[in-house]
Amino acid sequence: MNNLNIKIMGVSSKFHPYVMIDDKLVKYKKNKFGSYEINYQTEKDNVQLKIFKYLELQSKFWYLWALLTFIISVFGVFEPRYDKKCIVIDCTYNIKLKQDNKMIIKFKTVADEGKATDIEGDCEIEEIENKFYVDSVSKKRWKILLACKIVLWVIAIVLIILVISKKF
Repeated sequence: MNNLNIKIMGVSSKFHPYVMIDDKLVKYKKNKFGSYEINYQTEKDNVQLKIFKYLELQSKFWYLWALLTFIISVFGVFEPRYDKKCIVIDCTYNIKLKQDNKMIIKFKTVADEGKATDIEGDCEIEEIENKFYVDSVSKKRWKILLACKIVLWVIAIVLIILVISKKF
């Protein structure tokens, strides 16, 4: 049985990456220092580690989901905020395992161009893909969504004023 201990560092409180090992979504726990930890056990000698960030604005029916959450959250008051930077992370690694393996994955800031992470470990790690980029389609959709929310707020305020003025 091979044991893989992964520590993910440099992640802000708003950013929650998806972590997959051999195409299975892996849950992680936050430790007291704000880093994420994963303990994974497998019989295999090689595994593929994939870390990515999915944006809701990339989906096919993004506008329906955005409208539904906007209305349910009382016109966006209780709605979680979208990432206005629209940064997509895509990292894939092949890992050759030993009996006990420890890895540290450090996320870089957006100011650093190119690689999304630095990875260290006591096992053999082959980097397949390691990048982050700004998704222009999601950025455009975010601007459209923001404009729609502002227009809906203005309409709601005008309707409230009209209802109040007619009652008195």
